Amino acid sequence: MFLMRSMIFGKKLVSVPFAPYGGVCADDDIAEKMLIEEAIRIADECNADYLELRYLNKNENNLNPAINSNYVTFILDLDINTEVVWRIFNNKVRNAIRKAIKSSVKIANDSHIEEFYGLYTRNMRDLGTPPHSFAFFKNLLHEFPEHTRVVSVKYDGVSVAAMLLLYFKDTIISGWAASDRRYRNVNPNNLLYWEVIKAGCEAGYKYFDFGRSLKNSGTFKFKKPWGGKIKQLYYQYHLFNNRKKMPDTSQLNPKRQKFAGIWGKMPLKLATAIGPLIRKGIP
Repeated sequence: MFLMRSMIFGKKLVSVPFAPYGGVCADDDIAEKMLIEEAIRIADECNADYLELRYLNKNENNLNPAINSNYVTFILDLDINTEVVWRIFNNKVRNAIRKAIKSSVKIANDSHIEEFYGLYTRNMRDLGTPPHSFAFFKNLLHEFPEHTRVVSVKYDGVSVAAMLLLYFKDTIISGWAASDRRYRNVNPNNLLYWEVIKAGCEAGYKYFDFGRSLKNSGTFKFKKPWGGKIKQLYYQYHLFNNRKKMPDTSQLNPKRQKFAGIWGKMPLKLATAIGPLIRKGIP
């Protein structure tokens, strides 16, 4: 668990922040239940507003939590034969990939974090969301060199879409992805995801995790036609200090929507400079 303190967003214990899932790591129900009880005790001792446990699978051992089930991910089964996976995609996805290839969008095998971060910060500003700091991503790559990678695609020599990948056991996870909206007509995202999936197949990975999406959002609608199995994410909350409601920092929150409208109009340099100071308090 990670203790997060923020003057704006309060104090909380989260497992794990800045990630789609985490939660208790245990191999039997008794150990799991005891760890949750201890987590609740620690959260209370820390005078936290809430304890948040993020699960990829539903946890039946938790003790009367409030549950947020607004988020899902898509898990695509990979195969050493890339044609097997290609046939899972619907026609719209395949045609978009073909169009990107015909438009001379190309995978870049020498991608750098700077290219990704430039696309990412612009995307976040346009979406009205404060970005993580450059150091956050740089440290991920430094601390986990065997389990992280930046991949991008280029059009006319310019990086137009990029993704920071996480590798865990037999799964590749799309941790963060971003693209330049000015190049949407050449479908760079479709080629980017296909090249990552194809490389995963050839390397012997079994699954590709498309990353967290809010139900029925734009990213949800983009990922669904790729044929992955939809996987419900369960965010379980234990509330303290007489808190009555679960925290809601999603795009569904009217206050968040109002903030996004203002943030999206900020100059990019200013949003990139002050955004991380806010973002580090949002799990």
